[in-house]
Amino acid sequence: MAFRRMFLLAQLVLVLNMGHLLGLANANPVEKLFLILAGLVFTLTRKRIPANLVLMGFIILVSFVCGLLSEFDAFSWNRYARSLVSLIAFLLFFTAFPEQRDREFILLIAALIPPVSVLLGTIYEAVGISYLWMTDYLGTRRLAGNMGPAFLGGAGVTGAVAASYLALQQRSRYLLLALVNAGITMLTASRMPSALALGVTGAMLFMESRSAVFRILMVLYGCVVVAGLFYLMGDQLMTRVSSEAMSGRDIIWNELKAYVHRFPYFGVGLGHQMDILSARTSTTTHTVAAHNEYLRFTVEVGYVGSLLMGCAFIAMLVNLLRDPLVTKKWAFLMVAAAFFVYSSTDNTFSVPQIFMALVVAFFGSCDRREPVPPSPESHSPQPFRTAEPALDPPHRV
Repeated sequence: MAFRRMFLLAQLVLVLNMGHLLGLANANPVEKLFLILAGLVFTLTRKRIPANLVLMGFIILVSFVCGLLSEFDAFSWNRYARSLVSLIAFLLFFTAFPEQRDREFILLIAALIPPVSVLLGTIYEAVGISYLWMTDYLGTRRLAGNMGPAFLGGAGVTGAVAASYLALQQRSRYLLLALVNAGITMLTASRMPSALALGVTGAMLFMESRSAVFRILMVLYGCVVVAGLFYLMGDQLMTRVSSEAMSGRDIIWNELKAYVHRFPYFGVGLGHQMDILSARTSTTTHTVAAHNEYLRFTVEVGYVGSLLMGCAFIAMLVNLLRDPLVTKKWAFLMVAAAFFVYSSTDNTFSVPQIFMALVVAFFGSCDRREPVPPSPESHSPQPFRTAEPALDPPHRV
């Protein structure tokens, strides 16, 4: 119960968007604090996975050694520690198995966050805190909710995956919620999240469902939702999807690659990617994030550190996949593959709305039902009965 309450509190802090609500310049440390507390309670109170705990420790050790060996002059242990806390907040959710009540609770919370964000965005706009819709450099109107199009797009993917898992539990009513979340993701006009929300959830439902009626309903609902979205915003969606613009990612990547060449082996230190972008680049792109986790980790911990840490993280996922408690293996594999694809264009490890997609996939793929205790009658002593002699059947004369 403590874990579920802490997780709910962490999600409330995220969905309320304390930065907008309270005017905080940087609410990320507060959000990560509640997440890591939820992760710690989860690890300490649930059935732990020793191998994944060891692998998490190995990842921490590698990052620390790379920090010691880094030749970057502006290396800061304070920055390293803050980034490490952010990374641990993500990894802790893969070090234990959830209970059945954890599973259903977290899937439901994740599935409800996108529509709740849209509702809060409407309220925030009404009171003058933020805008529900934003217009990008292409002139495309993008649904922002109360957290911005990019974050809402990540939350939409997570919500669509969570609702799909709930729908697979013979609860067809959640199929509509999965489609609503996919529709919200498409209205953010985020290219990668929109493709993943439609492709991954559709593949999950088709491969894991055994009901032909359910599949037919999914196709019918999906066609109606997609047709409605394209009728309302088809021209703007196609403008965004067909654009070859990188939203400034190419500028960021070119600058970061120069640091990879300067510090190829052990990088500049975990978390320091945020500090090395020039003011001109951050002003032009309106961000200091790498938008490519492979490049970010290579910059921060070098080729040696990123290879070792990447292998350890994959080993953690393989341990989960091999366990008998993970029953929906194909669904977990598809979401994990989508997460790695997503990591090539966005900050998946550092944005809770995005990395929760993989956490939700792990929780949703577990089917750990507690054994039903036998009824008292099954162990109650049988009353003594005298055996009656068997009578021969009557013979026909």
